[in-house]
Amino acid sequence: MTTSNKRRTRKPKIDVVPLIDVLMVLIIFFLVTMQFQDLRALNVKLPKIESAGSNLIQNELIISIKEKGETFVNGNETTLPDLKKILKSSSQLQKKPLVLVVADENVPLKHVTEVVDLCRLNNLEDFRLQSR
Repeated sequence: MTTSNKRRTRKPKIDVVPLIDVLMVLIIFFLVTMQFQDLRALNVKLPKIESAGSNLIQNELIISIKEKGETFVNGNETTLPDLKKILKSSSQLQKKPLVLVVADENVPLKHVTEVVDLCRLNNLEDFRLQSR
């Protein structure tokens, strides 16, 4: 009688291998179908310029200015004093980065000229203004 009781009271067991297989398939599926967002995509509406050239540059510093004057450097929000420090340290590099200024079309000119002035004060003369 004791042997039959042992057979009936067998512990339930969960097999995790199929669970791991399903999770791996899901992870691979999401990685393949994921759309990575561009760093410049900050919901900034750019002004239209008919004679605009290409702004595809490498070794770049992207400074974005939103409608209310918020400033972003390569997608990270920053303040003007921090921007001064970033531009100063960038100007001391052996190969100076190119600066791309992306400003919303409704940004007051004051904010754009402050950024351009900071670039020039730090000897970063090679900068572009982004347009659509």
